[in-house]
Amino acid sequence: MTFEELEIKINNLIAKDEVEAAITLLSAYFHGNEKWQAIVLQSGRFHSLKKDQANGVIDYLTVQQQLNQLRANILEFVASEKKARERDPGEELPEVDIRSLYLASLARVAVLLTLLQAEAEETGLTITQVQKRTKAGNRKYIVAALQEMEENGWVEKTKAGKSAYWRLSEEGMKMAVESERTFRSIFPKE
Repeated sequence: MTFEELEIKINNLIAKDEVEAAITLLSAYFHGNEKWQAIVLQSGRFHSLKKDQANGVIDYLTVQQQLNQLRANILEFVASEKKARERDPGEELPEVDIRSLYLASLARVAVLLTLLQAEAEETGLTITQVQKRTKAGNRKYIVAALQEMEENGWVEKTKAGKSAYWRLSEEGMKMAVESERTFRSIFPKE
């Protein structure tokens, strides 16, 4: 199957809300390729979501939001792969700083869980307080995570004097609880 045929099939499957079939097709197409791991991660997210839905752990709205995110991720993956294939063969690919991507991902989780733990504090936390509690070395990852969460409506920012305080919104609370549950299932306390 050519990549163009794959792209058409994936788009059709997503349009028919057949996310699992799209993931299976991508997995088969990219098996043995370095991109395969990204597909496995999406598959894991999908199956975890379905399991939580079957167990009644998450509500319908959250399921739909997560499914929409999965659909978007799959379409984005196919689009980025198409773009990579369309590059001029002589063109140099930009170097990806995997360390920065990794640290940014860790900061997202750390900030989300830190704000969940600080939920009892009425004012919320400043960026400095979040940084101290997460023990994150670089403030830029904390700031980026908070900005991303604000854009998605997961945090609320309030100003008091010269300080800005951050706390989880209702939607952010749901996401934080779900993330903590996932994190604890991967790394259970002993």
